[in-house]
Amino acid sequence: MAPSLRVTVVPLVGPFHTRFPLYTVVHVRSILERLQPEAVALASLPPGALGAPGWQATPEIALPHTVVPWARRRGVPLVEVASVAGGPGEPGNAEDAERFERFLSEFEAGRAHLRQVQSALRPVQELLGRALDLGRIRSELLPAIAAYEAARVEEYGEGPGTGWAAERAARVAERVRALPYRHVALLAGVDDLPALTAALAGTVELADAPDPAPDPDEARTRALLDVAMRGEVEDPAPLLAQLRELDLPEARYHQANLLLAHAHVAEALELLQGVAAGDFQEPYYLPGFVLARLGQLCDLAGDRAAALRAYRGALALDYAPPEAEAAARAGLAAPFEWPTRP
Repeated sequence: MAPSLRVTVVPLVGPFHTRFPLYTVVHVRSILERLQPEAVALASLPPGALGAPGWQATPEIALPHTVVPWARRRGVPLVEVASVAGGPGEPGNAEDAERFERFLSEFEAGRAHLRQVQSALRPVQELLGRALDLGRIRSELLPAIAAYEAARVEEYGEGPGTGWAAERAARVAERVRALPYRHVALLAGVDDLPALTAALAGTVELADAPDPAPDPDEARTRALLDVAMRGEVEDPAPLLAQLRELDLPEARYHQANLLLAHAHVAEALELLQGVAAGDFQEPYYLPGFVLARLGQLCDLAGDRAAALRAYRGALALDYAPPEAEAAARAGLAAPFEWPTRP
């Protein structure tokens, strides 16, 4: 009997979406727009995760950035299907592999196994240093990850050394097969995809995602904002000029960060005060980062009262990134000081 469920696999690359200008979070949303699935299955979030704001701290940044907002606007069901390592009734523990490798490192024979696994990891690391698109992710990165995972199984055996990858993939596959739909888009991190597709093979109709076709202007803007977010530029002047052309609160935030990094505190403060006076709810991480950074800039400008208001505002949000929360709590405890790096 032919499988009744069609599953289109959409790879996610976590924070590397900000480093791959041809596979940003906008490209991921574009794939979903082309697919028009009946439901979206999220292999990186455990059942019930979407019920509380904290899920947005997931390293799979495409989910809170574009995927979940798109699905909610369109009324497309979202289903969390991840296996929580070490949770009730779930196999393994998220820290098992790290503990296993620390144990191996104490013995010469164990270190030999570690060297073999590290050798298999190097091609993955090399690929992640390049600007990949979806085609290269499928044709180069996923096979390299599959080879690395196979090496781990060969050297460690399936179990704690692999983070119980096969068992967790089987649990995710079981949840996907139980979905009451005919066509599901399955979004999963590239680390999990080799085991997950193996667990689904033969029981569902597996399909590759179509090439993304985002709006070119939006894709270029997202890639520029991602460069600004990383802040890895020797000469900020060209980037600042490009950001000034964008009528977006996120662009003003990145401008302020670049200015602060080069000690232009007054200009950065003026920019963020303007952002805070308007609507800066999107993207999901922006409110927390803006308010925490505004507090730091107010401290540097000697306005402690305004700094405290900004820090408290960051902590009062329904969601702020963990880094923003930590900065706000530190700012409440003591004024932010230069030259501590932001």
